Amino acid sequence: EINKIMKNSLIVVLIAFVLVIISCYIYYNNPVSYVSIDINPSIMLTINRFDRVIKVEGLNEDAKKLIENIKLYGVDIVLATEKITNKAVELGYLDKNLNDNVVLVSAYCNNEEKRENLQQKFHDNLNKKGIRSFIVDTELTEEDAKKSNEYGVSEAKILFVKKAIEQNPELKFEDLIYLPAREIAKYIDGYENLNINNNGNQNSNQGHNNQNANHGNNKKSI
Repeated sequence: EINKIMKNSLIVVLIAFVLVIISCYIYYNNPVSYVSIDINPSIMLTINRFDRVIKVEGLNEDAKKLIENIKLYGVDIVLATEKITNKAVELGYLDKNLNDNVVLVSAYCNNEEKRENLQQKFHDNLNKKGIRSFIVDTELTEEDAKKSNEYGVSEAKILFVKKAIEQNPELKFEDLIYLPAREIAKYIDGYENLNINNNGNQNSNQGHNNQNANHGNNKKSI
């Protein structure tokens, strides 16, 4: 009888232990934020509440090549940025000898303060490496979201291209969408106004909108 009680108790403890492990796994892997990085490779990172990467998605073939041998799961967002940019330099997507490198960054999160903090982390880390990064807050239409999926690029790049065409109506969307961000930037007057400055303050031209963590349905402003 005692052995039976002990056996049942052990089963209960094991079940409780398994439930705790499952709960911790679910808690850790619960997406809280999304960050898109666009150089020409377009990458989407899913971030948990601890600012750790829990999913990496290459939105186009260049991006898939870039991330294929990089371990990013569980990595802090700052270290993940370093790994991605180092690989981008290694593969020639960024050139440290140039002063016109451009990286587009957008963060999507229900918490506005956290969203800005995430963007600032990216900006500071890239700035230390001498790489110019621009934070793109975007007002994305349903058509834009479809184009993002169709062309395999970030939503930020869709808006960057639209801004270039807005200022240069003779340009065609298909001519720009696969160009590196630094090439598109040449067609945008005052594109520097899309960035966060070194003090962490957003430029007055940027929108301050609450973002929905479901990045596919976000509404943002440029």
